[in-house]
Amino acid sequence: MKYYIITFSLILCVLFILSIGAFATNISPLMAYKISVNKIFASEIFHPEWKPLIETIIWEIRIPRALLAIICGAGLSVCGVLMQSVTKNPIADPYILGLASGASTGAVFIIIIGGASVGIASVTGGAFLGAIVCSILIFVIGTQYGKSSSTTRLILSGLAISTIFSALTDLLISMAENSNQVKSALFWSMGSLGGATWSVLLLPLIALLITLILSVGISKSLDLLLFGDDNAIMLGMNVNVIKSIVVILTSLLTSVLVAVTGAIGFVGLVVPHLTRLVCGNNHKKLLILSSIIGAIFLLCCDLFAKNIIYPKDLPIGIITSLIGGPFFLWMLTRSNYSFKKSKS
Repeated sequence: MKYYIITFSLILCVLFILSIGAFATNISPLMAYKISVNKIFASEIFHPEWKPLIETIIWEIRIPRALLAIICGAGLSVCGVLMQSVTKNPIADPYILGLASGASTGAVFIIIIGGASVGIASVTGGAFLGAIVCSILIFVIGTQYGKSSSTTRLILSGLAISTIFSALTDLLISMAENSNQVKSALFWSMGSLGGATWSVLLLPLIALLITLILSVGISKSLDLLLFGDDNAIMLGMNVNVIKSIVVILTSLLTSVLVAVTGAIGFVGLVVPHLTRLVCGNNHKKLLILSSIIGAIFLLCCDLFAKNIIYPKDLPIGIITSLIGGPFFLWMLTRSNYSFKKSKS
């Protein structure tokens, strides 16, 4: 286990350094690294032979974006592990519950009414409120105020609520008064790390750390859930309490992440399965390694999105969907990966 953690952590560090300089622009990688070293150590270790604008691009845009990719990739992967554990369904993903749709509706509403002119914080706030409203509806309807532990009911409620919020988003976009609003709304709903700044990193990082620590703390209970609810109850576990904790943690973390980046789907579906090939179903190992591999996965996707059609910035949600969609279909073709097999 330690070997895998060290190996994947080293890979993540290399990719992070690469992501700072690997842009199809006229800023050389060497210059980017010199600026980064000067800023990190708050000293002119290298003589500043560049323009202030270039320093701003490196320190205020590239590094926060790479860090946000790491946080978002790790967080979505942890959410995927938790949802698949609590539903005992390998196809479950936080986005199936519709949280991304709720956040999209909130953000697009702010954009359409002109609130985006106030700043990115207003859009983020709208997305966060939309995701929270969606989470509350899913919890109330999907669990009947916490009385029901049916995973089938929870997933179907999430799909229905997701459809409703998606329709509301389309309605809002159709009411837009100019093309710029439509373009902005569509770009945000596709998922992007383009809004990354130092100021938006703190809340997602705190949410990730809290969720990861608490999840590792209940990892033995998550292992017991794999043997079925009845067996877990016989072993003295309070199944409803554990499931409620997981649903709340997943909803809050996903809400925070979606509020900052928009809808980036399939990370929570793909990464846990890749990680299981390495460490099996032990949830303590799975949660820790999934967070590292998820960060690597989204950082790679962001590198691709930034450079594939330069100078345009391809929404990263398109990249993850192009990877996750075929992966999802492949899983559906396997008899042991079916909603029909899942039991509440």
